[in-house]
Amino acid sequence: MIAEGITARMPDVHVLRNQIPKEYVDFELYYNLVPNEDQNSKFFEQLPRVGACEVSYKGKLVFSKLLGCRWPNIKKVADK
Repeated sequence: MIAEGITARMPDVHVLRNQIPKEYVDFELYYNLVPNEDQNSKFFEQLPRVGACEVSYKGKLVFSKLLGCRWPNIKKVADK
């Protein structure tokens, strides 16, 4: 529902699920990455965490259910 809410408000945005663009790997936000030595791949896969619902944009955390201890308000997350 979050991905649908974001793309409904911002149709040009491409939502990734459990994938991190390699250019953002240096950010401390991301861990649990699956090693990927394929030079042609632009993404790392990320192992999902139990109970997590996290949204980031260009390496910056927009929402975290784990940090906020609540489910996201889709409209507010999409607005951010």
